[in-house]
Parts: sequence; structure tokens; C-alpha cells
Amino acid sequence: MARIYLDHAATTPAAPEVRAAVAECMAEGFGNPLSLHGIGVEAARAVERARRAVRSLLGERFRRVVFTSGGTEANNLAVLGLGRPRRGRRIVATTVEHSSIRAAIDAARALGAEVDLAPVGPAAEVDVERFVSAALGASFAALHLVHNELGTIADVTAVSAELARRSPETLLHVDAVAALGKLDLRAALGGASSVSISAHKAYGPRGVGALGLADGADPLPMLLGGGHEGGVRAGTQNVEGIVGFGVAAGLAAECTAPGANVPSGFAARVRGGPGGGEARSAEQPPGWMTARLAALDRRLLDGIAPLAPTLVPLVPPDRRVPGLVALAVRGMPAEVLLHRLEARGVYCSAGSACSSRLARSPVLDAIGAPPEVGMIRVSMGRSTSEADVDGFVEAVGAAIREGGA
Repeated sequence: MARIYLDHAATTPAAPEVRAAVAECMAEGFGNPLSLHGIGVEAARAVERARRAVRSLLGERFRRVVFTSGGTEANNLAVLGLGRPRRGRRIVATTVEHSSIRAAIDAARALGAEVDLAPVGPAAEVDVERFVSAALGASFAALHLVHNELGTIADVTAVSAELARRSPETLLHVDAVAALGKLDLRAALGGASSVSISAHKAYGPRGVGALGLADGADPLPMLLGGGHEGGVRAGTQNVEGIVGFGVAAGLAAECTAPGANVPSGFAARVRGGPGGGEARSAEQPPGWMTARLAALDRRLLDGIAPLAPTLVPLVPPDRRVPGLVALAVRGMPAEVLLHRLEARGVYCSAGSACSSRLARSPVLDAIGAPPEVGMIRVSMGRSTSEADVDGFVEAVGAAIREGGA
């Protein structure tokens, strides 16, 4: 039975260019980047090449890029390292932030910080005025760019502009993990102070992320030891993962922004296909993947329309990124529907992989969904074809016709 993978928001298969760069690095670039001999210097140069690629993806505003073990560590480092929670300091976020932000904020509260959570709309829309009003005078605010479960896009540019005008002392951190490869980050991050991204969300290796820092953002380190990563994050760098991240960053830029090239790893890389089974031809314009996902998105929505009200989209297409479709499930537990889909070779999720063991996503409560409503998340990627979308539509229809359980 053929497998249909529709859980790209949880993780993506590494692109061929990424796999090749990582394998070459493991074979030829095994040195410690802090070693002073030639093998170590070569590894250090590879790390810095990747850092330049990630910095180019984020934009020149983020002059420092700190490599981490992933988006969770980057978010924790931002909340606890930049927020510096203690009595007398105030931290603001929304009610629908990723668990790595929520848990870090809980830790900040335990350390004495005051925490305010701004509510969101029924599609997890962030009201700019409400969020900015909550953040006035705060030392630190955290906001997602793209919601990891619903795909809803927040207007970070407007939020950052208003904070700069009305509360310039507030540092704004943006969780852009779910936006990587979907939006042009250089345009979407506005005047944010810091940004977190993770390689495995955009066809890079697992276990490596980054925190981008603008001028004036100077986090206290959470991992102590040597002088790695400019003294912000101790520990020998994951050179293989970082090199793969550099290649993935170039691919993400090529999909979402004009004029971006795939960066070099240890050796010259051919442009080739972007991985996952879909080659990019010279005729395909920058941003080609966004347009392709939008077409697949429309095909999916048209296909499931007859399944309402059992299965309906939670967020309209014009409020979210294409290719990430959260569907409200009525009449049966979402877990039952997921198991029936898997039995038919279709793999999607009940929401964030970091909260997948929960019976119901807390995001549903935050957006005011009734208790009987569940959710499945269908997320498409480079390898997704029209046949995959049609296969999902056929499988989910059959699963629903089996009846509730």
C-alpha cells in the first residue's frame, strides 16, 4: 500500500542536497570548530558559511545567528535569556503560542515575572491593537508568525511597528518555525528583536535550530561552559546539522524570495531539484512552491466540501499559509479518524507534534471551539502530489462513512 505523507508541519523529509552535504561533512569535516589546526578551521568555516546562509534568509536586521538544538531551545533562550524573568518584569504572549513558549512563560512566572496572555480570534487571528496594548511597558513579548497548528498568519510587521512607536523598551520575539519556507522572512519579521527557526521544518536535519538576534538583543546563556556561539550557547557545535541547515536555508529562500541561491556546503553544490520528489526547472519562478501548495490546498478544500459538517476547515485560506489545513472534526473522535486514515496509508496529525499525546489540543479551547469538536491537521510539502490530495479525500470520506466510534 502506497503511503501518503501529509504531516509536513510536524517534520519534513531531508532534501537530497541536505543529505549529501551532511554525509560529506561527516566524512570530511569531522573536526571540532574550536580546534586550532586545519581540520578544526575547516569545520569552523563550514559553520560560518551556514550561518551566513541563515542570516541571509532572515535578513540583515538579525546580525547575530545563534545555532541551537532546535526551535524549542531557541524559544526557551529567547523567553528566559532575553526576557530575564524576575519580580518587576512583565512578559506578554498570546493564548495560542507553541508549547515551548508556553512552558518557558510558565517558568518565567515561577521566577517572579508577571505574565499577560492576549486572547485571539476564532481563527487564532492576532488583533494588533489588543496585543500591542497588552504589551505596552512590558520588558518582553512573544508572538508566532505562522501558527503551527492552524497556519494563521500574524501581522508581525504591524505589531513591531506599533511597539517601536508606543513601547520601544519592549523586546519582541517572533516564533517563525512554522513560517520557514512558506513566507519571505526578510519581509515578514518587521522590527522584531529576535526570531526562532528550526531546520527540520524546511527539509533540513532534525536537532538543529537558530535564534536570530537584532541589535540590542543580548540573551543570558542557559547552557554554560565554553565560548561557543559567541558565548550565548555553550557546547560543541553540531557541525553536520548546521551545514545541512545552511543548505536548507538556501532552499527555503529560493522558494519564498527572489534571487536567493542554494549555499555551498563543504563542496560546491549543484542547484538541482529542491528535494522530496519535485524538481525545480529553470522556468519555475521564485516562490514557485507557495503557488504549488496553494493549488493543492484548493484541490483539497474542493474535495472535502461534501463532507461538511463532519469535516470543515477551521481557518479560511486568505488568513493562513497555503498547504497547512486544520480541519474541525464533528461526530467522531479525531483520534479515531486519524487511525482510520493510517489504516488506509494516509498520515496526518491531530495538531502540534509537541502536544500530540493530548486528548484535545488546547488551541481549540483558546479559539472557543465547542468541547465536542476535534481537529486533524493536513500539511503538504514538496513531495505532495495531486494524487496524494485525491487519495486523502477518498480515504477521509471512506473513514467518515464508517460512522462514529
